[in-house]
Amino acid sequence: MDTTLSPTDLAALINRCTGVAVTSDQVCFSQQSFDELGVDSLGLMGVVAELQRNHGMSRGVDVAPNQSPRELLSLLTGKV
Repeated sequence: MDTTLSPTDLAALINRCTGVAVTSDQVCFSQQSFDELGVDSLGLMGVVAELQRNHGMSRGVDVAPNQSPRELLSLLTGKV
């Protein structure tokens, strides 16, 4: 996976794919889930597809609406 993905990069990707304004601070520090942020399942599928296409995320990785962007970043980079 692409370990160079920053919180700012992930926030921009979520914004672009879902239309939901998510900040890098929310990615780093918030435990709000995608559901709580207003990201619906189709938007989340768009985020996952973009990560698979352009950031080397494995196809077998599950991302659920009850997970937070912070958890997703941790999954992608191994740290937060």
